[in-house]
Amino acid sequence: MDVAIDCKMPVGDAVVRVPGMEQDIAAISTFANAFALNSLVIHTVALLAERAIEPPVWRSGNAPGGDESNARFIGRFRGRVRAL
Repeated sequence: MDVAIDCKMPVGDAVVRVPGMEQDIAAISTFANAFALNSLVIHTVALLAERAIEPPVWRSGNAPGGDESNARFIGRFRGRVRAL
């Protein structure tokens, strides 16, 4: 099954009109798409947690313990993610 998510962006992807300017500015699709993607991730992880399934969630390397936390995934995903 395919699913399409429409973030309802206006044609031209600009949302601010500046007086005296013909072209609207301030693209919004990057923000809206990132919000939609993160909302899907949150909902998916919550559903998995309800079933006592802990998905592999990477922690920021800038967060305390981030590198150590992520180290447990390196071997598991090294063959599928070349950058590891």
